[in-house]
Amino acid sequence: MLFAFLGLSIVVITLDFRQDAGGPLDRAKDISSAIVTPIQRGLTAVVEPVGNFFSSLTELSSLRADNAELRNEVEEMEQRVNEADAILTENERLVGLQGLDESYPTMERLSARVIGRPPANYKWAITIDKGRDDGIRPDMAVIDPDGLVGKVIRADADASTVLLLIDPQAGAKARIDGEPLAGAIRGNGASEALSFVDVDTDAEVSVGDEVVTSGYDNGIYPPNIPIGTVSSVESQKAALEQDIDVDPYVDFTTLDFVQVIIESGERVPSEGD
Repeated sequence: MLFAFLGLSIVVITLDFRQDAGGPLDRAKDISSAIVTPIQRGLTAVVEPVGNFFSSLTELSSLRADNAELRNEVEEMEQRVNEADAILTENERLVGLQGLDESYPTMERLSARVIGRPPANYKWAITIDKGRDDGIRPDMAVIDPDGLVGKVIRADADASTVLLLIDPQAGAKARIDGEPLAGAIRGNGASEALSFVDVDTDAEVSVGDEVVTSGYDNGIYPPNIPIGTVSSVESQKAALEQDIDVDPYVDFTTLDFVQVIIESGERVPSEGD
C-alpha cells in the first residue's frame, strides 16, 4: 500500500511538472480551491467567535481580580484623604486656639479636648479632658477661636464640666462692641438665638451689631470676648427693655477643642475652690 501511494505521488508530480499552464491538474487545483476556500472561511467565521468567547471567559476572572484590587486601592486612598482632612481640621482648630494667646496676653489659657456630654441637670453642657490636676477650677471662662463658649461649673481631678452659653441657666454680662451700651446674654438652647436682655428701650441697637463680653462678671468673663451679632431688634413703647436676638459665633454642636482661661488676676472664689 505504501509503495502504491509513493508511485501515485511520483506520477502526479511528474504530470504536474510536464503539463503546461492551464493543464488538467491546474484546473483541478483551481476547482478544489474554489470549493474549499468558502468552506474554510465559513468554518473560521463560526469557530473564531467561539474561541474568542472562551478566551474572554478566561480573561474575565483576571479582569474581576484586577477590578477588585483597584477598588481596594481607591477605598484605601479615600480613607487616607479623609484621615488627612481630619488631621488638617484638628490642626487648624489648635492653631486657632493658640492664636487667642495674643488676644489676652495677661491671662494664661489651657487647651482641652471635648470628650462628651455629662448626664446632669444642665441640658447644654460638655465634658473636657482637663481638671483640677491641670489647674482648672469652677467659674473659669471657656472660649474657642470663634468666641465665648461658657464657663466651668464642675472640676474633677482629670476632667471638668462646662456649662455652654446657650443653656437657659447660663448667662454673661455683655455690650455692643465699641459702645458703652450694656446688658446681659441669656441662652435659649441650640436651636434658638441668644437673648440680649436688660437693654434700655432708648438704646440704639441695630441688626449686625457685634456683641462682646463687657466685664469680669465677678471674676468669670474677661471683657471683649466675641459672642455674636444682633439678628433682630424689637422695641415696644410699653416695655421696659428691648427684645434683641443674637446669633452666636460659636457652633455649640460641633465643639472639639476649647480653652479654659486660667485668670492671672484676682477672682471671686466659688464653691469647690
